[in-house]
Amino acid sequence: MSRFFMILLFLMCGMLGFQHKALSTHNRAGEITYKQTGPLTIEMTIVTYTKASSVAADRDSLEVFWGDGSFEQVIRDNSRTEFDVNDIKINYYIASHTYPGIATYTISFLDPNRVGGILNVNFPNSIDIPFFLSTTFTLLDPQFQGFNNSVVLLQPPIDIGCVDRVFIHNPNAYDSDGDSLVFELVEPLQGLNTPVPNYRLPDEIGQFSDNVLTINRFTGEIVWRTPKIQGDYNIAIKVKEYRNGRLINELLRDMQVLIRACENDPPIIRSEEEFCVVAGTSLVIPLDITDPNAGQRVRLTATGGPFIVSSPATIDVDDSFREVPFNGQILWNTTCDHISDQYYQIVLRAADNFFPDSTGLATLKTIRIKVVGPPPQNLISYTENDDIRLEWDAPYVCENGEKEHFRGFSVWRKISSSNYEPDTCQPGLSHSPYTRIRNITRSLLNDSYTFLDTTAEMGNTYCYRVQAEFALLTAFNNPFNRVESLPSNETCILKNRDLPLLTKVSVSETDISAGKMELRWTKPLIQQYDTTQFLPPYRYILQRADTSGFFQTIWTEEIPYFQSDIDTFFVDTVLNTRESPYTYNVQLASGNGFLSVSPQASSVFLDIVPGDERNILSWRSSVPWNNVSYDIFREDENGNFILIGNTNSTLWEDTGLDNGVRYCYKILATGTYAIEHIEDPLFNFSQIHCQVPFDNRAPCPPEITAKNVCDKLSENITVNELYNTIQWTSPETLCPDVSEDLMVLHIYFSPTLSGTYNIIQTISKDAEEVFLHYPEDGLSGCYYMTSVDTNGNESAPSEVVCLENCPFYKLPNTFTPNGDGRNDLFRPLVNIFINSIDLKIFNLWGNLVYETSDPAINWDGRSSRGSELPDGTYYYKCQVFEQTITGIQPNDSILSGHINIIRN
Repeated sequence: MSRFFMILLFLMCGMLGFQHKALSTHNRAGEITYKQTGPLTIEMTIVTYTKASSVAADRDSLEVFWGDGSFEQVIRDNSRTEFDVNDIKINYYIASHTYPGIATYTISFLDPNRVGGILNVNFPNSIDIPFFLSTTFTLLDPQFQGFNNSVVLLQPPIDIGCVDRVFIHNPNAYDSDGDSLVFELVEPLQGLNTPVPNYRLPDEIGQFSDNVLTINRFTGEIVWRTPKIQGDYNIAIKVKEYRNGRLINELLRDMQVLIRACENDPPIIRSEEEFCVVAGTSLVIPLDITDPNAGQRVRLTATGGPFIVSSPATIDVDDSFREVPFNGQILWNTTCDHISDQYYQIVLRAADNFFPDSTGLATLKTIRIKVVGPPPQNLISYTENDDIRLEWDAPYVCENGEKEHFRGFSVWRKISSSNYEPDTCQPGLSHSPYTRIRNITRSLLNDSYTFLDTTAEMGNTYCYRVQAEFALLTAFNNPFNRVESLPSNETCILKNRDLPLLTKVSVSETDISAGKMELRWTKPLIQQYDTTQFLPPYRYILQRADTSGFFQTIWTEEIPYFQSDIDTFFVDTVLNTRESPYTYNVQLASGNGFLSVSPQASSVFLDIVPGDERNILSWRSSVPWNNVSYDIFREDENGNFILIGNTNSTLWEDTGLDNGVRYCYKILATGTYAIEHIEDPLFNFSQIHCQVPFDNRAPCPPEITAKNVCDKLSENITVNELYNTIQWTSPETLCPDVSEDLMVLHIYFSPTLSGTYNIIQTISKDAEEVFLHYPEDGLSGCYYMTSVDTNGNESAPSEVVCLENCPFYKLPNTFTPNGDGRNDLFRPLVNIFINSIDLKIFNLWGNLVYETSDPAINWDGRSSRGSELPDGTYYYKCQVFEQTITGIQPNDSILSGHINIIRN
């Protein structure tokens, strides 16, 4: 029990601060990490960065609290102790612990003191503030969720910067399990959930406009633009670790930044900053190091996950100071074991030798690398009875890695081909137009991987891709942290070719009544027909629908035998192709009944929205094939259509046009079925459509501000001051490119925020950028402004700005209703911006004698029944109601006091 009270006393002393000089000037920075070695066992490492010269405060052991109610004195591992410049000692404390069960725990330790003189921690007495570190983690279910190791921070937590120079630091976090990381700045702690006193972020020390500290939530990079006051600062970084969207770890790093006054510029590192590579690729990253200060030497160091994995990356530059400029390179022969859903980080640090006692001013460069799984190769498809068989190459290049995290292949399908292009930096099909139809397969057939799709339906064109699936396994072989490879090539197939397929629906003549449409289709495959069941003669039936969606037969032709020649090209005439698209299908009928019908296909229909010196083109079609690209043609002065652009979108903006001039366009769609032995590519034109651009582009709105006399916060307001001042910045300043024809500005006003806004003033663009408004009922109200050009185009509203009244209401305590014409009525001394009141006056016995809602009151000393009240003292309570932008609202406080009636 005495041991418990000693620990409690230690923690209390830590909270209050130690004054004993033997315990002074010690801790600078540190963090707690761990790795899981068993279902309930971890190996913890505490790293502290202390003041090397503070021998009296040196800790050969630390009291560690495991978070399960137990504690332990952990001895320092002196074999790993390091000394660095700037009077820094690096200490390692390592211990294992077994927990009683699956739960969330917080490992922590507290040391009585930090170093002295930290500018943003209880300055000037940071020496009295305890140093506290913690890591909160969740032991996961080992059967379904696996083990977990904490993130490790590879960049030391002490860094140096210069006054008026941008400071950059990255903790360089690496998670061996591939979990997602999020970074945030928090307050350093002096105890569990207890922030240090008088803490301010480093950029809050001093009042400087260009002094801003930020952190990138996803890379951890800290940028301080720019330190202004030299000295020592501490910041705390919380690293949150997520698995499948669930927060499982929180690590607190307490780090120190040493800002010095120096006329020095940091070295410069030139290199690419992001790479996405396929596993098995050799990645070479060239480096170029320079320094703007003559005569200085530079040391380059590199840390990061790629240097600590199996088959690690290498850098061909040692960490000695050398003359600049110099070059180097990072080489990483990536393997399948490096595949991860998360980016690896390499942090390069180039430091000069400006300071004689340390490494000098440094700059950091963060390089992000994603290693993705290779795509499965040579995917093909073919029909097998009534099903579709897929095959692709075996073996897969990454199926036998040392990490053993290859799980198999998933199969994905969609109807018809698409414009989907795999992205090396975002592999996988989870966010693609394909749908997963098989989670995992490793089936082999004839030395190839295979999958049989038994769910495909007749008449659809199916397109497939497969991808490799990777995941770590729990001790019970349950996967976690799934990773998708790049997808395979696409293969498309029509399950049964026993039907015709439209391949052309193209406008050949644009006219309101004499339009023409060219149609073409493929013949069915005779070998897929049962000609003993479906007997000749055979007949094609071509049907058309307009925008009503109703199909009607427009052409038929009969052939006595299936092998007979027949034209599969048709021109549909007497159409309104100018104003309407058309949709077609082709049916094939046999002598003894209906046989098959093609998927529907429509023409490409072009719409144009005119704009200011531009036409905005959009088009639509519904076809069973995939339109992969579109050519945009515009008619020239000679009547020829000239190609002006190409896109895979269905939207195009033609700019730089002359307003008032007529421009005509047509679209050529290029498509494919991606099916063997079917015409490829497919070309189809839209109708010709013309439009005249005109100025319909409004200027941008002004930027608006508003103020009034209420800023004085005084009851001594005169009537001459009861107005609102509206000021603005002209659109000609804010957006000159669209405001060259600005004409006037409208000011809109509403007494309430949600009320109706009406124009209260129209102002010439050349007028002074200020307007005084005298509202009828107080000063409260809201304003916005718009700008209008010479063509009448009005901008969107500006930001709404609102002003409130500044109500003042003050009552006297005496009046003399004796009829002498002086002070005969009880009235407010000050009555400004009051809408109404609820005034109740009571006699000494608490009886209500008078009440009113009129803020002017004008009480003559009579009761509500009209009888004269005797002289004496009366008491009142008064609720005041004000006009605000949200309507009439009661004032928060209720007035009360006494009133003396004196008639003699």
